[in-house]
Parts: sequence; structure tokens; C-alpha cells
Amino acid sequence: MKFIPSLHSTGKYLELTLLSGSILALQITFTRIFSLMIWHHFTYMVIGIALLGGGAAGTFLAVRRWGPDKLQRRLGKLALIFSLTSLSNLIAISTIAIDPLRAAQLGWAIVGLGIYFICLFSTFFSGGLVIAAIFGRWAGSSHRLYFADMAGAGIATITVLQVIQLIGGPAVIALIAVIGTFAAILLGYESRGRQRWLPVALIGIESLLLVALIVRPPTLAVPGSKELGWAMQAQGTGPEFTHWDAVGRVDVMPEIVVTEPMIVGAVSSRYPLEQRPELPLKLVTIDGTSMTGMYRFDGSDADLERFRFLDHAVISAAYHLGNEHPSTLLIGVGGGLDILLARLYGAERITAIELNPTIVSLLKGSYADYTGRLAEHPSTELIVAEGRSFLSRTTEQYDIIQGIGLDNLAALSGGAYVLAESYLYTVDALEQALNALTPTGIFSWTRDVNSPPREMLRLTGLAAEALRRMGVSDPAAHIAIIANEQEVNATLLVSRSPFQPEQIERLRAWGAVNNFTMLYDPFVRLNTPFAEYLHAPDPRAFERAYTFQIFPVTDDNPFFYNYFRWDNLHFNSSYEGRLNRFPIGNLILLTMATFATGAAIAFIVMPLVRYQRDGLRLSGAMPTLAYFSLLGAAYIFIQIVLIQRFTLFIGYPIHATTTTIASMLLFAAIGSLFGSKHIRSSNALRLILIGIAITTVIYIVTLPVLFAAWMHWPDLARIVVSMIIIAPLATLMGIPFPAGLRQLSARAPGLVVWAWGMNGVFSVLGSILVIVISMSSSFTTAMLWGTAGYGVAGLVSSKLWRVAIRDSVAEIAGTQTNPSVQSTP
Repeated sequence: MKFIPSLHSTGKYLELTLLSGSILALQITFTRIFSLMIWHHFTYMVIGIALLGGGAAGTFLAVRRWGPDKLQRRLGKLALIFSLTSLSNLIAISTIAIDPLRAAQLGWAIVGLGIYFICLFSTFFSGGLVIAAIFGRWAGSSHRLYFADMAGAGIATITVLQVIQLIGGPAVIALIAVIGTFAAILLGYESRGRQRWLPVALIGIESLLLVALIVRPPTLAVPGSKELGWAMQAQGTGPEFTHWDAVGRVDVMPEIVVTEPMIVGAVSSRYPLEQRPELPLKLVTIDGTSMTGMYRFDGSDADLERFRFLDHAVISAAYHLGNEHPSTLLIGVGGGLDILLARLYGAERITAIELNPTIVSLLKGSYADYTGRLAEHPSTELIVAEGRSFLSRTTEQYDIIQGIGLDNLAALSGGAYVLAESYLYTVDALEQALNALTPTGIFSWTRDVNSPPREMLRLTGLAAEALRRMGVSDPAAHIAIIANEQEVNATLLVSRSPFQPEQIERLRAWGAVNNFTMLYDPFVRLNTPFAEYLHAPDPRAFERAYTFQIFPVTDDNPFFYNYFRWDNLHFNSSYEGRLNRFPIGNLILLTMATFATGAAIAFIVMPLVRYQRDGLRLSGAMPTLAYFSLLGAAYIFIQIVLIQRFTLFIGYPIHATTTTIASMLLFAAIGSLFGSKHIRSSNALRLILIGIAITTVIYIVTLPVLFAAWMHWPDLARIVVSMIIIAPLATLMGIPFPAGLRQLSARAPGLVVWAWGMNGVFSVLGSILVIVISMSSSFTTAMLWGTAGYGVAGLVSSKLWRVAIRDSVAEIAGTQTNPSVQSTP
């Protein structure tokens, strides 16, 4: 049975738009799901697998050499396979639970990652087959198809986050399966016997599954190394509230009652046991980690006295330096404990900013009564904002700026965030914060200490470097560090002015009462790494000689958590159970690189070598393939670096990612549709490539200046101007690939399959290599590598007009079925 006899003239563009959008939506959805179920840096794996699957699909069709008629007959079945493989991912995330931070479970973690890899690869491969088949069937309309392909992906990038917020990640996967089956019907699914009703039956089943997942979302496994995982195990139940938003998934656990406060740094043993009241609270996590607590509070000053345990907590250090009724800025408020702390010490004005809008809505809405309506107190203003963007636009000055690190400490010490950039922990951020202080104001940040120190030591270096930038000749006089009783957590205190003896005397006295330890005292030379670092004649020499990487990171290299040196990695059994010394994040990056390289060779290069080697014998084949390989690597280099750059400017990482990708796809599509068909000579193509290289250099030089000038603009304005900035470069970047393919298919069709394949291989490898280069040097260096890629492509582009012509009709017919949407422009 054939549901639709043939595709009308515009129908193929609609189906391509739907499928391309579905594939991109699936990528973004899995970045959110893996952020919860594993760790957020596995998003890079999803992107790499998507590129690999698309490239392998193009190679498969090139090897099979299906003609146009056979391609059209099989479009519906291929779309149905995409739908079914999409559902396989639902089964995988429902049954496979891994914890890559448990050294003893590392073997199973790699096996689990392999299973995820297979399911995702199958999905992106089958989706790539459909899109490649559409391109192959209507090769004459490739520039219009290319536009529909990239437009669909761009639209999906913009809308999928809103859909995830409405129905949740697992339900989005089911929705994509429904779209796949619907596309199978539109594409003319053909079968005989009972199978002819398979698409109709399947779309009914998938629709029911979609409704079920919306009404009753499944419980996704959360690793025990995440706070939500062990909280669920300890309480024997799941969250009472769950909501997906653009920042992450927020979960609220049912109420528990404690007498030992659950705060960073805990409380001193000097806090009398008999004075410890019961503290009802509800634990809150974001993507299963960054745990905080919403404490039950009736809003009265009398009930505020229950929180006197904060007198014995190292997080309150800034309030023991003599500032009376301070004006306080809180960066990241979590469940509201920071606000309670400021009120307890009589803060005259409290400005609390929180990145996650769901957290703010909890404190202002459904949990407002439970938390004593903290946001409604006359002294308090609770704002949804990102720290850097808020500091850029505020004109206020504060007596205290405080942040309390809520990252998962086990993950941090194990290097799990090694791939994570954070623009709150850079020299530029510290300088911005210090400039927002009053002349005697205090910057306070509580973080992990480690043994030997690295996290707090790096933060200390950031503060010292920021002070030097501000013209301070002796940063050591502006810094104090006090650790909790166990010396596990410490609070860094940085003063806009040099600390006065009486301030440090108060701090010492308070610390002595609570058994706290001074790790750095501006008036007493202590025997600690912190004192050695701050008093080192050459701080850079101290950093080079230290066991871990502690050099002050900047906005150009914001990998604060990248402590392990590549030349000093060890993975032997002596690290078992010692996650604070085991470079798990680096191991994961190496594993991802190995997976990507091996799979690219196995699924793209080897099939081409076996079945399509004739194309390599053409004169000029190697420079031609170098051209398409360079385009693949250079495009992904520039795209990933731009995502990081605009993350700083836009403020919200996921918004920056979607804005950058969507803009690049949409404007590259415009460039392909209107620009590539006008490239009729090697000189014209070379000018486009040189234009891309020059424009990229202009972006490298001007973006930091523009961002600094416009960072104070409202959120929507920053997103709109980001799209405008991206437009010229992305439009140019959309031209070289389709223009090159058109010329190649005219002169050497035997090389077309190799062009697609090598472009796909180097897109995959580039997505890993750009991370390594950025971590090892800077985003600027990585972007210059991308610029060089386009420059070298310009040098070899003339070979596209000189490659030997082959007139074999069979060869032409065989190679025109190959194009694959997933290759990089």
C-alpha cells in the first residue's frame, strides 16, 4: 500500500524541514537529558555522534548506489526506521544507569556509554539516511533543499527549549518519533499485506506514549555521585516537584528535618548541641546537582533566630569584619539561605540574583509561604539574572558581594567539570565584582580547598590578578582566607582597600571561637601554599611549578575547573577511591575522542576506501579532498568558539547555544540559496574564503570590545544583536561547501562521495579538537585555527576547476545519490 502517490513540487521541502528539525531537536534534547542523567559535558558526545551519523549515512548511500526511483520508493521506510530508532533511546535512558564519577564503576560506565552511543548513532544514522536520500533523489534542487534543511534545523533550535519546558525531555523524544512516522506517511510509505497499516498503527501507539509521558513523566536514573541521586536513595522516594527549564531540570524533594544544617562548610563543633533546633527543609537540585535547601521559615524576626547556627558557619565570614548594616549583593541564592544569612546580620539592602527562573518562581510562588516570603521583605529584591551581565549593568555599589559555590564537590574534585567553562570564575569577572564594591567593600566566595589545594588556590590567584589589573601593587594586603574546622571548605575574602588590623583581629577571634583556621593572613606570614603563592616573587613561575594547573583563567580561557596537566595524567589503580586525584574528566575527553575517531574511520573512511576508491585516482583528488576536509573542521571550530563567546554576552548558556546555532544555520542557508549559485570561477570562490578568514579575524578583535560596551543591555536586546552580529559571517560560511560540491559534481562526480565523507570525518574530529585546543590555549587560538582552515581552503580551492573530468554516466548516476545534510557547510 502506498499512502501518498508522489511528492508534490513543494512537499519534499516540507518533509525535509520537519526531519531536519527533528534531528536537531533530538540533539538538544539529549544534551538536557544527559546533563541530568550523567554530566553536562557529555553534550559534546551527542554533537559528535550526530555529525558522525549524518556523515556515515551519506557514505552508506554512496556505497549502495541506489538510483532515484529506488531512493523515492525507500524514503517512507527509512523515515519509519528513524522513528523506531528514536524510540530505542527512550528504552536506553529508562534502563541504563551509569555513574562515571565512581572509579569502581568506570568499566560499566564505559559499557553504558557504548550502549548510549549505539542507540544515538542508529537514530542519527537513520535520520541522515532520509535526508541524504531526499538530496539524492532531487539533486537538481540541492540549493533549495539545502535551504529547507538548514532552515528546519534553525527553527528547531529556537523552539525545542520551549517544548522541553512544556512537556519534558522524554516526551520530546516520543514527539520526534511521532513526527518521524508522520513523515514516513507523507514520503509515501510502501508495503504489502498487513505491514501496509504499520505507519498508522505506529503513529497511534506513539501518540498514546506521548500523552502518557506528558501526564506521568518517567523517573530518570540519577547517578549516586549527584546529590539528587543519594537524596532519593536516602529518602526512599522521588521528587515532589520537577520542572524542565532552559537552564536545567529543577527538582524539589519532600521535606526532611535535620538538626545538623546542610550548608557549604557545615557548622563548627563549637555550636552547642543543646541549642540546635529542628530545621525542616526541602532539598532542591538543578540537573541533579548544585544542591541547596529551602528552609521552613515563617518570615518573622523571632523565627530568624533559629538560624543562629550561621554564626558558626564559615560562609558568614564577610559579616564579621565590622560592616554594620551592609548593602549586600548575593550571586546565586539557591533555596534562599543566603538571603536569611544577610537578614540575620542586619543587611540594610539585599539584592539577590539567581540564574534559574524556576528557582525564583519557587521562592515567589508555590513555595513562598514555606520559605517565609523572603522575596517580599522590604529589604530584599530577588531578580532573575546572570552574574556577569548583572554586574555589567548595575550602577550600584555594595558593601558585600557574596557567592557560595554550590557545584557538586565530588564532581569538582574528580575533574568532572574539566570541560565546563564558567565566566563567573575568571580574572575579568573578579575585576568586575571588585569594581562594584564600595571603597571598603568585601568580596566573599566560599569554595572547596582540596588537598593539595587547587580550587581555592586558583580562586586566590584570580583575585590577586584582578587586583593587579586595577593597579594594586600589593594584592596580598587585600586578601584573607579562613577555612572551616575540617579545612575542607574555605571562604576567600577580598577587600577593595587593604585590610585593616582591627578587621583581621575580629576575623581571627571569630575563627578561634569556632575552631576555624586562617589559611592566609595579610599580617602574619603563614606556612601555607596560599601564603607562598601570594608572596611569590614571580607568580607565573609558582604556577608553572605547582602540581596542578592554577594559573588565573580569563574570559578567553574560562576553564576554571581544568586542573589536571596533560603531561601528568595517571589512571592506575592507586587512584581508586581517591576521586580528588583521579582525572576522570580528562579520561572522559580522551574516551570521547577515541570513540569519535574510531567510529569516523569505521563508518565513513573504510567503506569509502573499500567501495569508492576509484575517485582517489583522479588527478587533483588530494587537494580537492583537503578543501572539503578543511571546511568541515574550520566550520565546527568557529561555531563552537562563537557559542562560547556569545555565552558570555548573552549570559544564559543554553540561550547562547541555541541563538548561535540557529543564527548560523539560518544565515548559512541564505548564503547557500542566494550566494553559492553565483560562484562560477575559482577566483570568486577564493574571494569568499578570504572574506570568511578576514571577517573571522575582525570578530576576534572586535567582539570583546562590543560585548563589554553592550553587556548592560536587556536580555532580549543582547539576543537580537547577537543574531545580527552572526549574520555576515554565517552567510559567507554557507557558500563554499555547496559551491564546491556543484563544481565537483560537474567535473569529477567520482569524488563527490569522498568530499561528503571527509567533510563529515573532520567535522567530528574538529568538534573534539577545538575543545582540546581551547582548554590548552584559548578561544582566540582555536578561532585562529578555524580562520587558518578557511585560508588554506582558499589556497587549494582552484583545484576544483582543474580536477580531471570523468564522463562515465554510471559514475555520475551513482554519485548523485550521496549528499547528506549532516555534513558541515
